[in-house]
Amino acid sequence: MTWTDWAPGVAQFRGYKRAWLRGDLLAGLTVAAYLIPQVMAYATLAGLSPIVGLWAALAPLLIYALLGSSRHMSVGPESTTALMVVAVLAPFASGDASRYAALAAVLGVLVGAICFLAGIARLGFLANLLSRPVLVGYMTGVALVMMASQLGKLTGASVVGDEFVDQMRSFARGVGGLHWPTMLLAGAVLAFLLALDRWAPRVPGPLIAVVAAAAAVAALSLESKGIVVVGSVPSGLPTPAVPLVSPNEMAALVITAAGIAIVAFSDNILTARIFAIRHGYEIDANVELRAIGVCNIAAGLTRGFPVSSSGSRTAIGDAVGSRTQIYSLVALSLVLVVMLFASDLLAQFPSAALGALVVYAALRLIDVSEFRRLARFRRSELVIALMTTAAVLGIGFSTVCLPQWRSRFWIYFDE
Repeated sequence: MTWTDWAPGVAQFRGYKRAWLRGDLLAGLTVAAYLIPQVMAYATLAGLSPIVGLWAALAPLLIYALLGSSRHMSVGPESTTALMVVAVLAPFASGDASRYAALAAVLGVLVGAICFLAGIARLGFLANLLSRPVLVGYMTGVALVMMASQLGKLTGASVVGDEFVDQMRSFARGVGGLHWPTMLLAGAVLAFLLALDRWAPRVPGPLIAVVAAAAAVAALSLESKGIVVVGSVPSGLPTPAVPLVSPNEMAALVITAAGIAIVAFSDNILTARIFAIRHGYEIDANVELRAIGVCNIAAGLTRGFPVSSSGSRTAIGDAVGSRTQIYSLVALSLVLVVMLFASDLLAQFPSAALGALVVYAALRLIDVSEFRRLARFRRSELVIALMTTAAVLGIGFSTVCLPQWRSRFWIYFDE
């Protein structure tokens, strides 16, 4: 293999046309405006400090631009892998935040190693083994679990538990402790995001909404009324380190890492192919495996957590005019500026606004039109999708994903 096989992203920069620069610059600025509050929210969704979301975004933005085969993909923290992280790691850490962060970083390295080795072994064809109804039902279940996980931030009520059923029961028991100012703030942010998505989709709604919420909290002294903010956020860049855990913990995380790797790669290749078809170029599944692998290893070594592609950020960049991965490098530059010089602003972000942002992202994962299509053309596939959703809500992510993948794998080789 030549260096161009290992770094195919470099080829897109050859013969770069000046006419593309405006679109890439605008897309980079817009995507960064979405990314900054979004990845902070996803870090809290994963059970980590908001700053960890920014740490986990840095290396993947640079690495994928060089190693990936998609000119439009935005790689970094995203909702599905974040939710899988908290679902798996909560029982391991026993409330120890530093140990939890170390386990999340190890999980990122393991996911990356699995993806990279799979790419070397040319296992990219595995992206075709998950059926469409299962993916539709799976993403719907993930969306509902995401929303349940934010109930405490959205309402101010005490919500405990790591699974959907436990969280809903806890919320029902604590419904008397609703905090109305928190609910009003969260509802206003969510309504604003949905309105912009409907009537002005190119406007960086998440950034505007969260900054406006932070400004309102400061101007009206809402902290004194019980509105919770992110609080102190470390400034500067993460110090690269090898996360240390025991051999037993490492072994216990391998199967989970395999499940996250499958989901991360499946999301990545599906999104990449959609935009490649739209713009007339090819995606190499094995290249994508290697690229997402190196991105995850780097995220883990910089104190992050498992990452994948972001369909929403990719779509936003494309809508604004991205032509190459230059837009990801522009977004990276802006994220660095904010981390180094504007950490005080990040500290004022209200938790209710970040929770509303997670709910907004969750709603975009539910494909109602696909359920309608399944109902019209093949009821059996609709049943599969609904059963998958119910299984995710009742028994969790990897329990649903891995058996489905294994069964499809063996069917593939038996045919």
